[in-house]
Amino acid sequence: MTMRSPILPHRSVSVLFGSAGIAALLALSGCDQGKPESDSQQPTVVEQSEKTEQQILSGKVMYRERMAMPQGATLTVTLEDVSLADAPSTVIAEQHIDDPGQVPVPFTLRYARDAVMHDHPMAYAVRAEIRGADGQLLWLTTERHTAELGERASGEEITVMLQRVGAEQSAEARPKTAMVKAQEAGASFWAVGNEPGWHLAIYPDEKLVFVGDYGETTVTTPDPGAQTEGTETIYLANTDTDQLKVEISEMPCDDSMSGESFDYQVKVISNEKLFSGCGQDL
Repeated sequence: MTMRSPILPHRSVSVLFGSAGIAALLALSGCDQGKPESDSQQPTVVEQSEKTEQQILSGKVMYRERMAMPQGATLTVTLEDVSLADAPSTVIAEQHIDDPGQVPVPFTLRYARDAVMHDHPMAYAVRAEIRGADGQLLWLTTERHTAELGERASGEEITVMLQRVGAEQSAEARPKTAMVKAQEAGASFWAVGNEPGWHLAIYPDEKLVFVGDYGETTVTTPDPGAQTEGTETIYLANTDTDQLKVEISEMPCDDSMSGESFDYQVKVISNEKLFSGCGQDL
């Protein structure tokens, strides 16, 4: 007797195929659920590389003396963000050169593109110093050397001029500084600061003279008399157009550019703008 395989009803076959199709569609749709809506929302490799792309600032270090550096000397060149007058500068790039020999000494500072965030024309500066093999400071920058970075960069080399520490000059040959002129005019106290460069002279019982922004602004007020609070001396001076507050603290202070030591820490608020620096009696 021959056995025949049972034949499924047509309706059952349709149900089976229908169920399989639905399962397949669900599986396909599930594969797309983990994909992001748009690849444009994710940073591309190009964008990431542009942010970390290295930029180069080149230049040379000079000094006026016709002499070679001593054996074992080290030149350090630093690029800094000096955009905030009331905060320490931030190092962006630095290069150390051992035994540089004779000037001019070329340097190359490399920095990341995203490290340059400010568009202010005086937000960045280069400073340099030369130290002997024993660590003694021999030459350093005493003037501001502004560096134009980012979109303002011209691509031209920058020249950084150093001044010899302790260089002896006769009184006749040495040009009179603003401090010497103020002292000769009767000032009894002098304060100075950097980034941007400023100085203050106090003429007792007469006036206060504040010069800021590298000489661009000058505020002169009558001497209002000093107020003493512990180790602090405070001046609150006003005119019809200007306000000047000076706070002098009896605390040691080192100049951020020259490294020179002073007896006082000084804060000056000129028309709501804060300047920090160091001061001394004249």
